[in-house]
Amino acid sequence: MLSRLLQRLRAFDRHVLTADGQRAAVSLIVAAVVVFVPLFSAWQVTLGSAGAATPLTIQANTGPQPTEPVFSIRRIARTTAIEARVAKVRTQLATLSAKLPQTACLVVLAESRSIATTRAQRALIPASNMKLLVAAAALDVLGADYRFTTLLFGNRSGAAVLGDLWLVGGGDPVLSTRAYPPTQTYPAINPTYLENLADELVASGVTLITGAVVGDESRYDTERYVPTWGDGIRSIEAGPLGALMVDDGVLVGEPFKPANPATGAATAFTRLLQARGVTVIGAARSGVVPPTASTLGQLTSAPLSDILADLLTNSDNNVAELLLKEIGLVNKQQATRVAGLETITEVLEARAIPVEGLVLADGSGLDSSNQVSCQLLVTLLNTYGINSPLGQALAVAGATGTLREQLTTGPALNRVRAKTGTLRLAKSLSGFFPVADASGQSVITFAFVLNGPGISNKTSYQPLWNELMQSLAAFSATPTTDDLLPRP
Repeated sequence: MLSRLLQRLRAFDRHVLTADGQRAAVSLIVAAVVVFVPLFSAWQVTLGSAGAATPLTIQANTGPQPTEPVFSIRRIARTTAIEARVAKVRTQLATLSAKLPQTACLVVLAESRSIATTRAQRALIPASNMKLLVAAAALDVLGADYRFTTLLFGNRSGAAVLGDLWLVGGGDPVLSTRAYPPTQTYPAINPTYLENLADELVASGVTLITGAVVGDESRYDTERYVPTWGDGIRSIEAGPLGALMVDDGVLVGEPFKPANPATGAATAFTRLLQARGVTVIGAARSGVVPPTASTLGQLTSAPLSDILADLLTNSDNNVAELLLKEIGLVNKQQATRVAGLETITEVLEARAIPVEGLVLADGSGLDSSNQVSCQLLVTLLNTYGINSPLGQALAVAGATGTLREQLTTGPALNRVRAKTGTLRLAKSLSGFFPVADASGQSVITFAFVLNGPGISNKTSYQPLWNELMQSLAAFSATPTTDDLLPRP
């Protein structure tokens, strides 16, 4: 064994004489490890050979067998190369972390290792970063291809619907008229247009409804608002909620939302039919479709993977709350906010995502009693990845959604995908920072949550966001593992 080790040392000596400074230093470290570890191990085995053997019990679930020896030269070189690539990032993040208040957390993962863990386990108010948890649960429970269906029921005779026409909600969170998106700061990205359902009915030959359009929202419960939401949130930021909700419950052109979103939806559909020449005798209202009614039409949404862009890129609060109810319905047969929140916890635990300190009150993040740690957020993001439907649904810095007017200069521009979050006492940013490495592409995953008075002011959070982006941009594509291996 000694002769083989001496041969390795002579090879490293020749290598050191011809290598540059960095390669030489690393090679000396590798050589020392290669020599020391086997000799130390052999010495320990000799010392312990006379003693009684004690069995070692290790918990199962150790993962796949390694493809190379633990103390191989390549493994050591790889570890050294990774540390060199993230060294500047680690140093700059340490400087940033020292500036953060105690009511802040920061976790950054690069090259499969943590390079910043500032109060990683501390649960803080996440604001709209809560929507990341909803997206994760929706993908796992519903699936990326899941679609929502809005139905029409009635009893038809020739060109007439005899009695009422029932518009039955299927929980579609992006049901909209074409007039509504242009009125919004963040217009719906993948709306389901109600006009298409009106066109289908008219194309079938219907010209008269002898009753009324009746909205059926019985798929979900009738909790219009999260009980702990204040008046500044209700009807303004979200709600009133229901399984049949058109244009976020707004009637375009009217100053106030109807108290019952199903009645509002029925009113909107009545207007669409009348604009197409259909006579509707009765006034719009809400109710439950009778079992004897026949299907007269249906409207299907885009797949969930597309709807997630409205949830995450646009940070749509109503989408979050309606998805929460659908998750509860599918997983627990209870179309309630509470069932949805319970399901989120189950999904996180099933994926081994840490839930210490987790407090869930709503899906949108509007409630300041929500509590989530940076460790949870970064682990969740890392579990799904930038190329997942969740990752691809995030806003792009300086380009789309809630990041359209943020990070408009510097290294993050058109590069970073992230979820923002804003409340009076909270500002959050969690997502992915793509970087180039030896394989061509790698990703830094980060979660950054700030809490405290005034933190949502631009002068408070923007300098910290910019410094985070500059720190992540310090990642180096070199050295590679091969750069640090001895030359033949």
